[in-house]
Amino acid sequence: MPPSYTDDQIVYAVRDGLIIPAQLDRMAQGMIDLVNKTRAAMSIDNYRFDVDAHDEVAHQAAIESIVMLKNDDAILPLNAGPVANPSATPQKIAVIGEFARTPRYQGGGSSHITPTKMTSFLDTLAERGIKADFAPGFTLDLEPADPALESEAVETAKNADVVLMFLGLPEAAESEGFDRETLDMPAKQIALLEQVAAANQNVVVVLSNGSVVSVAPWAKNAKGILESCLLGQAGGPALADVIFGQVSPSGKLAQSIPLDISDDPSTLNWPGEEGHVDYGEGVFVGYRYYDTYGKVVDYPFGYGLSYATFEIDDVAAAKTGANTATVTATVTNTSDVDAAETVQVYVAPGKADVARPKHELKGFTKVFLKAGESKTVTIDLDERAFAYWSEKYNDWHVEAGEYAIEVGVSSRDIADTVAVALDGDGKTQPLTEWSTYGEWEADPFGAKIVAAVAAAGEAGELTKLPDNAMMRMFLNPMPINSLPTLLGEGGKKIAQFMVDEYAKLAK
Repeated sequence: MPPSYTDDQIVYAVRDGLIIPAQLDRMAQGMIDLVNKTRAAMSIDNYRFDVDAHDEVAHQAAIESIVMLKNDDAILPLNAGPVANPSATPQKIAVIGEFARTPRYQGGGSSHITPTKMTSFLDTLAERGIKADFAPGFTLDLEPADPALESEAVETAKNADVVLMFLGLPEAAESEGFDRETLDMPAKQIALLEQVAAANQNVVVVLSNGSVVSVAPWAKNAKGILESCLLGQAGGPALADVIFGQVSPSGKLAQSIPLDISDDPSTLNWPGEEGHVDYGEGVFVGYRYYDTYGKVVDYPFGYGLSYATFEIDDVAAAKTGANTATVTATVTNTSDVDAAETVQVYVAPGKADVARPKHELKGFTKVFLKAGESKTVTIDLDERAFAYWSEKYNDWHVEAGEYAIEVGVSSRDIADTVAVALDGDGKTQPLTEWSTYGEWEADPFGAKIVAAVAAAGEAGELTKLPDNAMMRMFLNPMPINSLPTLLGEGGKKIAQFMVDEYAKLAK
């Protein structure tokens, strides 16, 4: 996205050959297509979209985004009393934290938009007639703590059965244009949590943050933790629905929560030096790194608790094409609570020619189940699900072989693993004297020639290659034009024989 007031620079760049005209045309066409897509609606006289319907979409999206990280002693859902359950005795609730009144519903910088409606958690309580005592506790900035606000919050907590504590990152702590230097929330919020927990042990923390925050340092002070991220304009009603049990939480973490920032592989190259940053972790980003190298994390990728319990069984994978498959599994709600579960499918490649993660998420589906209900889910895996980007072929590449299909509810909670054998895409590159002996063995034509070398060695027509583990360790990574270093003149003849035979077969 070019900065504002740079139109002339774009024109000059095209004129000077710095931007390809076809590329500019493609980018401009995208904007034209967007205008054309909205033209029908915008051409209607006095057209107005349905604000309430749009708000309900935001409400549902927010509900399904909330991730429950912790629920010790089944502290959630709370009992709102006669409003939600006429036969129950209401709990006395304290709500602490400015985020409950002034929600962070969007990111900073250029992500700012004007919502059509905005409903905070406190607004929702008032609309639904749910009583709660509120104390802001802190200001939404990076300034030092206000002792008066802290004292008010602690006193409010003392008089409650349960405390809902809204914590997180103020906009000043994360936005485009600068990097975060820590995963921790502001120290004044953590200090207040400790004070509140000392006054009332029944604390539920509700997090508001646009990127991961560390949880382990303060989790002992909370029986329940909800990761709500940035929930948008209808976050207040969504949180109330989950907290008071109108719906079960069903969100899953889209990012692992590490125990320490130094556990992340990007810290080896961050914040960079001399004006550049190397993205040295390659494909080993997030769970692909943590899971491959067995790093302990606080909460894994794909994690999320529910008020219900589920079982996944009857996992099966069937090959549907040379390099495609279909995965099926049966999901059962084993509780008395209606809820949704997300079935996740990870592909774990076998031995590969390149460095690949232990497994990668390649498909998922969320299924809603009534209490005791079972459903069979189907997830299709196309060729790309098994492929990696090959620098050698400058294309996506599927290697032949067996792939493990893992089905579970997080990257570290796998219910079952099955296997599927694929044909591979058959991509090969021409073999030369610079190709390694191992590459010759792996190539369809090359394998025949390697067999011919062995036969000629047995017949005494060529030098016989030693057949032992030590020699194979040397041979496999060695270009065949280096065979003379091992076998002298005989190695030179073998290399020439292989190149000549390949020229005949590859015609």
